[in-house]
Amino acid sequence: MTDLSRKIAVMTGTRADYGLLRPLIAELDAASQGDNPAVELQLIVTGTHLSKEHGRTIEEIVRDGFHPAAEVDIWGAEPTKDLLGEEGSASLTAAVETGEAVAKFALILEHLKPDVVVVLGDRLEAFAMATAATILLIPVAHIHGGELTLGAMDDSLRHSITKLSYLHFTTTDEHRARVLQLGEEESRVFNFGAPVLDAIAGLKLLSREELEEKFGIRLGMKNILMTFHPAAFDVAPAKFMIDELLAAMEAVAGGSRAQLIITGTNNDIGSDDVRASIAAFAEAHPDHVSYVESFGQLGYLSVMREVDVVTGNSSSTVLEAPIFGKPSVLIGNRQEGRPMGAGVIKVDGSDDGIFNRVKILAALQQALTTEFAALAATAPSPFGTAGFAKKAAEVLTKFELPSPPKKIFKDLP
Repeated sequence: MTDLSRKIAVMTGTRADYGLLRPLIAELDAASQGDNPAVELQLIVTGTHLSKEHGRTIEEIVRDGFHPAAEVDIWGAEPTKDLLGEEGSASLTAAVETGEAVAKFALILEHLKPDVVVVLGDRLEAFAMATAATILLIPVAHIHGGELTLGAMDDSLRHSITKLSYLHFTTTDEHRARVLQLGEEESRVFNFGAPVLDAIAGLKLLSREELEEKFGIRLGMKNILMTFHPAAFDVAPAKFMIDELLAAMEAVAGGSRAQLIITGTNNDIGSDDVRASIAAFAEAHPDHVSYVESFGQLGYLSVMREVDVVTGNSSSTVLEAPIFGKPSVLIGNRQEGRPMGAGVIKVDGSDDGIFNRVKILAALQQALTTEFAALAATAPSPFGTAGFAKKAAEVLTKFELPSPPKKIFKDLP
């Protein structure tokens, strides 16, 4: 590397954000090659990538040809004890470990000395990294700012990350306007569309036969893909919601003979209960339930192309599913506030205050109809077109970054 190379650190903490970041990482990696590279890529791998329980997905990153500059283990296996020595709540553990993550990230950033740090989304590790970088006077570039997810604490974390960040890459004009509303200057806020569009465009998806052989799943005449994560501010406790969802999926499978494909949950507060319910359900129904902890991006998107309905409460129900033209059934209000395509059916109790398996079953049955499938297949996605990675890489490489990254609060007229 030369002294003129801009050091760009990119943090990835989960299989989900890596799937979105991969095209950008590839662009920056390409710019780091040659005799006079414009970029020095510093890939920081952390979070569930390093967890055996979550599939140790750092191995996927290495197989893709990327070499981490740092591996930072931030989430402990044991609950935090309170001041009396008693086992604390999941919220206490998350709060304490987030503080510890700030310290660990600060030490890594002080060692790597990047010119800019890229974070994506709204998770605790992104918040911790943005906090550490801000205190060290390192500019932060934030992807997916300005969005709303009213059913989770992620909403507050995302807006906090926006205010800690210097550069902003949003996915719609509405999201860009919201970042401007938070006082950010127009020259530093870019709407380049959703990163997932690049990810989909650059993949050669696996066939049904390849999916069944590689992951040991079964695909039938009808197939439903489910991903569910706990959300602190959702309409009901995570344990109740996952049990109601699984009951509805079992009922619809009995009526339609659908195969149910379930992926692993994340490590948010309440994930242990969700994971236990899913494990018991998969064990009780081996004939029509396939459980895969982590498909990876290629596998997950390939499965999505083959299924008839996507359900759960992950962002894939409102982002990837509409892009693929697939009907989706969104459970709860974890994604409330995001743009919703016409092919998304929401089950959140907002109409009559009732949330239960009966409503979920009705929504799944509707999504499986030929008429609704046709509607979803033709409904436009609200997230733009491919091209994010190349545009964002150019901004990260060439945009003038002051030191320290001082910015003003831009009042709206």
